Amino acid sequence: MNKKIRVIARGSRLSRLQVEEVFKNFPELAYEIKYLESYGDKNQQISLLNGEAPADIFTRELDDAIRQGDADIAIHSAKDLPYPLPEDIEVIALFPAFDTTDSLVSRDHKKLAELPAGSIIGTSSPLRKKGLNELRPDLTIKGIRGCIEERVQQVKDGKYDAAIIATCALKRLGMEDEIAEVLPFPTHPLQGFLAITALKESQALQQAFASKSILDKQGTVSLVGFGPGDPDLLTIKAAKAIDAADIIFYDDLIDDSYLADKKAEKIYVGKRAGYHHKEQAEINRLLLEAAREGKNVVRLKGGDPMIFAHGSEEIEYLESNLIKVNVIPGITTASALAASQKISLTHRDFSSSVALVSGHTPQPVTPDAETLVYYMGAKQLQTIATQLIDKEGWAFNTPVLLTYNVSRPDEQTFETTLWNLRNGEMQNLPTPLIALIGNVAGLKHHQASDIKPTLYTGTLPAIEKRKADYTYTPLIEISYHPSYFTKILEDHYFERYDGKSFTKYCEWDESQALYYIFTSQYGVHATLDYYDLIFKEQEEHVFISIGDTTTEALHKAGVKNVIQVEQDNRYGVIEWFKKEKERLDAEKPRYEQIMKKLDELNDPDEQDAYYYKEEDFLQRYENRLVFYPHSSLSPEDIPLALQELGFNVLSAVVYNNELPKNPRRVNLNHFKRIVFTSPSTIDNFIKLYGKLPENTEFITRGPITQAHLEEVLNK
Repeated sequence: MNKKIRVIARGSRLSRLQVEEVFKNFPELAYEIKYLESYGDKNQQISLLNGEAPADIFTRELDDAIRQGDADIAIHSAKDLPYPLPEDIEVIALFPAFDTTDSLVSRDHKKLAELPAGSIIGTSSPLRKKGLNELRPDLTIKGIRGCIEERVQQVKDGKYDAAIIATCALKRLGMEDEIAEVLPFPTHPLQGFLAITALKESQALQQAFASKSILDKQGTVSLVGFGPGDPDLLTIKAAKAIDAADIIFYDDLIDDSYLADKKAEKIYVGKRAGYHHKEQAEINRLLLEAAREGKNVVRLKGGDPMIFAHGSEEIEYLESNLIKVNVIPGITTASALAASQKISLTHRDFSSSVALVSGHTPQPVTPDAETLVYYMGAKQLQTIATQLIDKEGWAFNTPVLLTYNVSRPDEQTFETTLWNLRNGEMQNLPTPLIALIGNVAGLKHHQASDIKPTLYTGTLPAIEKRKADYTYTPLIEISYHPSYFTKILEDHYFERYDGKSFTKYCEWDESQALYYIFTSQYGVHATLDYYDLIFKEQEEHVFISIGDTTTEALHKAGVKNVIQVEQDNRYGVIEWFKKEKERLDAEKPRYEQIMKKLDELNDPDEQDAYYYKEEDFLQRYENRLVFYPHSSLSPEDIPLALQELGFNVLSAVVYNNELPKNPRRVNLNHFKRIVFTSPSTIDNFIKLYGKLPENTEFITRGPITQAHLEEVLNK
């Protein structure tokens, strides 16, 4: 180049020497240089050990100088470059290190093994910290900042007992005498390398440094998908890459007989559950080293390299260390399974979404999709099925296909259901195994029209009460708020109806009430949590229940004698109290007779004796107090009707009934029936979906829910 190259760099002595080192290799190039302080130089309080430092802590200002036209290039320690680089900046040259090791600088030149336990070691690198912990876990590691000379001085001043510093930096600065020993642990892959950055597409500048740069002399790594196992399913591009490779790193899912006649060096790096021939960090290093040697590298993976194959990890590692990477997709195992079983992963009637999930985790996830495909999940099948049924509400009879060695000659498929998996009925199957879960799996033996899913919108019932073919997506959520019960019961205020409206009135003792109305199991649970005395003194009380579930809850609470009304709704309660009023009216003559006799008795002792004789009758006749614990959505029908019949109703909201905060939405087109258990499930359904779907069968629980449904449909 004829004109001077304008260079920008950090102002430390080491950085200035690095600039000189670069241009010594290019005596024909004229240059002028400016120095500046980077963000990291100005903010030395920021630790480089805990992840709080921005990736471009040492490069941001240099990049800005290039963007603003103040410089043509920047020269960096290559390991300071962020990943990924800014979109408008690229590395145009890379120069190899003359030394990639780390050295220990210590007071009195003590070696690492000689440092007393608890000695304070300074470092700015998480990788160095890891290496230190492995060799001397008894040492105290602290972050250290400042230029190399400042770090060495901090050791001499006693702020640190030792520090770890790049050997090449000490050599560049002529400070070899400070080295106590060279350390044995691995260093950053770009340790000691120097890099030049410029604006993208700066071809002339790149050409100017090309003769000494190794950037284009390094090999390329191709991540290649081998497919599910059948070599005939390889893509043409994948086959070409394998044929052209100098070295192939392959894993367990590869049919290595296919590689037998390939010219490349072949290295097995398989990883199976419980046994890793090579750990991922070691595989990354092997790929990098092969590429640095200029080899055409293929990393051959089963299926697709970007699906459960550590593809992104390898790409990040290689590209952050300035190695070019190609990705060649393969047929993923899920697609091969669908083809093998002649089952579509999606279907317009009951599956518009599919999720590919790793089952090889401590706690496998259960995504919100209608078809789930679990890779590497053989040991987690029971856990997966339990989560889907117990927490996500999937139907018991959801079909499941478990396939071993998809696309290979020894392929085997096992058919079951979620319920069977949950109960541990499919054990000791061969691996590798892939699981297909969802109604699409039913297409193996049924026509689509025969698969008729049902959606249930009420609260999630106990396992033993669920139906095998129901999918449960609760649209009501019950919450017990102490504020409701404590405010009303502990403050002793209740609502009383005076013929026109409800008003707060009177203190009370819960045992004063004679009648207790429970319209749901939730009222029982809420009341039991706060006032179990009611249930302990049950012989003195009358318990009125709506429905089998409520009655069962009362029985579990210890109440033996429960009156379950004939109609499973509030009208059944009102009818029962009408009959109770008739009974009380029929006993009115006896009551009046008793009261008259009490008036006629002049002797107080005789009055008391007579009263005690008739006490039980009098208390039951006179006590018209009804305790009615209910939900936040309950209408006033019961208290209004009972007040008009002459009963005093103590009405208490003891639980909330509301739409869940994050209700699960489904594709309504994929359900033939929808079950509504209460008017609130209908209302919440409309809140969530906007309207009731057409061409769908609706099933309701109870006449009130049915009446509300008809009202909504007729609007």
